[in-house]
Amino acid sequence: MVLALPAVVAAAAAAATTTPSVATRGRVQVLQPSAASPRARRCLTRLREELTSGGFEIVISEFGAGGDALWMVGPPNPRDGLLATITLIGNPDEGPAELWIVDGAAGVRFAVRRLLLPGGSTTHDDEVLAVRTLEFLRASALELARAAASGGATTPPPGPANTPPAAPAAVVAADDRTASTTTTAAAPPVRPASPGPISLELGVGLLEASRSLGPAYLPLGRLRAELEPWLEARLTVAGLGTSSQVVKPAGTTTVDCTIGLVELRTAFRHGRAVRPAVGLGGGVLLARIDGVGTLPYEGRSGRVWAGLLDVGAGVTIALGQRFAVAVEAHGQIAGPYPTVEISGQEVARIARPALLASLTLVTAL
Repeated sequence: MVLALPAVVAAAAAAATTTPSVATRGRVQVLQPSAASPRARRCLTRLREELTSGGFEIVISEFGAGGDALWMVGPPNPRDGLLATITLIGNPDEGPAELWIVDGAAGVRFAVRRLLLPGGSTTHDDEVLAVRTLEFLRASALELARAAASGGATTPPPGPANTPPAAPAAVVAADDRTASTTTTAAAPPVRPASPGPISLELGVGLLEASRSLGPAYLPLGRLRAELEPWLEARLTVAGLGTSSQVVKPAGTTTVDCTIGLVELRTAFRHGRAVRPAVGLGGGVLLARIDGVGTLPYEGRSGRVWAGLLDVGAGVTIALGQRFAVAVEAHGQIAGPYPTVEISGQEVARIARPALLASLTLVTAL
């Protein structure tokens, strides 16, 4: 029994030298939007904590609100010594989402593992997702260490890299919801980030410039730019629509209005499907007035420019990743306000005040 003890100690020492070390697991890149929803941010934070405790070095890469995680994620870059790239596809606040783990430890083939995160999930689901991700990355790190120990490393170890390997030939996609099926698909293309969250709005506005004038329908266009997640700037032009009229025994007056506005708006619930907003703007009002008199009265025509103050509120409802519909209501005051007179009597005051309701289709540029 005493003679056998040195042999046991020697065998244990030999096993320790031949077993690949995973004390330093490697670097993992986590992609996340700069304006992630609270639910998504909590999930990614729990994931980073679990991977850090498991011995991985976490590199966080944020992209702007105009980007899309589905097109940002790609194979890990050997030059950076990355073992894997992780990102969350979808918004768990609105419905089911998927955690994509792109692993480059398979040589010319890189594996994409997709873990389902159900909508309305709890913190327990976040913990389960983080643990499963850690287990998968541990297996990848162990595979990489074994390959390096045998002299056939499939990807360069962390640190300065040599010549990077050729581009991946294929993707092996493994979805936990259909674990028995393995398919081969093309890698998702890497789309550059949008230069800025700019969108175009086209629709129709209903303008009531005065109680004495009937409503007018105006084609309406807007250019919207997101300055901050909570702040928007917008340019609005409306005109070339139907006319409003005032009819009196002495004659008939027709009024056509054109509006130009610049607005600053505060938008709430960034990243959600339904976003309310309030705004304040200023601009100009052009009123074209044409009068037709009844004999012996004579009609007159003219154009009047006026400054315009606008206060508005509305809601934008997302129809997908690129389209939305916006419904708004605005109150406007002109100064100095144009007036309509018939037979020397004032019959209408334009934009004192005016009401404008609009319905537009919003598309990202």
